[in-house]
Amino acid sequence: MDWKTIMKDTKLKNTLLKSHRATQTNNSAFSDQVSGNHYKTLKIQPLEYCMANKLNACQVKVIKYTTRCLLKNKDKKGRKQDIDKAIHCLEMLKEFIDKDVV
Repeated sequence: MDWKTIMKDTKLKNTLLKSHRATQTNNSAFSDQVSGNHYKTLKIQPLEYCMANKLNACQVKVIKYTTRCLLKNKDKKGRKQDIDKAIHCLEMLKEFIDKDVV
C-alpha cells in the first residue's frame, strides 16, 4: 500500500471518528468519566470498540489495559503494571481456549 492510500484511509478514519463523536450528546454515559480523563481524550473509547466488535471479557481487558498504559500512567512502574495485567488476561484467554470455552 502506498503512502497516498494510507493517508487517504487515515483521513477517512479520522473523519468518521470525528463524526461518531459528534453524535454523542452530553447526556451520553461516554461523555463522562469517573476518575480521570484518559479515555475521554481518545477518538473512540475502548468499551465502544469492544462492544461494537462483540469481544469477550478477556479481550476487553487486554484492550483496556494496553490503551490506558501510556495515557493514564506517568511512571514506568504503572505502565509496566498495566502491561502485566494485559498479559495476565491473555494467559487466561489461552486457558479458556485450551478448555474449549471460547
